[in-house]
Amino acid sequence: MNNFSSCVIDTSVIIKALFSPSHRRAGTTYSRELKTHKSCVSLLAILDDHGIEVFLPRCGIIEIAAVSTRLTNSSVSEEICNEVETSFTIVPEERLIAQAKQIALSEGCPGFDTYFLAISEQNSIPLFTDDLGMHRICERRTIRSLLLRDIDLKSVITDLK
Repeated sequence: MNNFSSCVIDTSVIIKALFSPSHRRAGTTYSRELKTHKSCVSLLAILDDHGIEVFLPRCGIIEIAAVSTRLTNSSVSEEICNEVETSFTIVPEERLIAQAKQIALSEGCPGFDTYFLAISEQNSIPLFTDDLGMHRICERRTIRSLLLRDIDLKSVITDLK
């Protein structure tokens, strides 16, 4: 991956950074999910330490609210959403809709995913995700993507130097 000063972060990375996996929910994948959790936490810290601008589509706030409310409660979820809105650059849907629609028509992927993909594609910036389906779409569309469960954080740090 080439040097970069901005990127897109999928909500899977944010959620997995904020919430440790439970033995009960993760089952046999617990060790992999715990490693991914630690990678997500480290990635967000690295991006922050290096002043990397992180883009997130506005609809990502809704996805974070829904998932975090299921994992905790609405009060904590609202705090998380407020923090995300102040920490990242939020991109309005109207700037993404044409590209997101084109991606949806050609890939048939989930609607929210198209907005993350559109930001990355429009701006030629890398996308960090732990969604294997989204990662595969990135590969097909030649979008630079890193799958958090397979990430080598040393290579990310090298790319930032």
